[in-house]
Amino acid sequence: MNKIIYYFSGTGNSLRTARIIAKEIGGAKLISMSNVPSSVPANDAKIIGFVCPVYEWDIPEPVKFFVKNLTLNPQAYIFMVSTYIAIHGRCFETMDSILVEKGAKLHYGRALRCVASQCIAYEPFPNTQFMVSYSEKIARKIGGEIACRKNRNPPKMSRITKSLYTKMMVPFLEVQHEYDKGFYTTENCIGCEICRKVCPCMNISFENGHPNWNHNCVGCNACVVFCPKKAILFNTPEAYVKLDNVITRRLGLPEKRTRYHNPHISANDMMKKMEDFPFSP
Repeated sequence: MNKIIYYFSGTGNSLRTARIIAKEIGGAKLISMSNVPSSVPANDAKIIGFVCPVYEWDIPEPVKFFVKNLTLNPQAYIFMVSTYIAIHGRCFETMDSILVEKGAKLHYGRALRCVASQCIAYEPFPNTQFMVSYSEKIARKIGGEIACRKNRNPPKMSRITKSLYTKMMVPFLEVQHEYDKGFYTTENCIGCEICRKVCPCMNISFENGHPNWNHNCVGCNACVVFCPKKAILFNTPEAYVKLDNVITRRLGLPEKRTRYHNPHISANDMMKKMEDFPFSP
């Protein structure tokens, strides 16, 4: 297929967006960025898309690794859609710089507001029913523009965000390898291994019927929100406690906290690594 969309998704917002765009452009192969880049090249593709969330005001580290090591057609029409809630940061600048090194360029970039789904820190917001409907509407519009191969300059990192990045985000990136030390399971765990299968970083292994997190986590929380027994909980790791700021003081996972994932995306959807669309929702 000459149209490929690569996606990275934790709670399903980016996967759902990729599916909607695929339908609007008349079909595409959807490929998870959890695949080995060399196994899913795009050297013959005419349209190449990247859909991913914004973490720490940038694209996730696995996305950077994937695109840097991906073989692609530099003459293709290339687009990127980032799913976010408040600050898209430098995600488009990062993607564009990677593509330029590969002799390619970003023709279309758009940030799409979705439900904020960091359940480790807060309840999902804004109102999920409203926000999902809004996101779907805008995603269809984005897909229509991409189908016409529209050129759209992506939004840039604001001066304020740029000035705050080192102070606000770099401390989190420095201890990110400690993040998954906060996860643990309760007696409700049934050893179904869904958490392992939905993890886009392939960061979870199983031992004696229980999950182990192997410190390649980016905090997407797929393991938490797709656990059928709500058996995965979280305590703030010591490295994050030491940061002692307004964000880390909010970290935790009360039993009653809503574990949001996109209502159109199931655990089975998250387990897929590759699929062809269009589809009928």
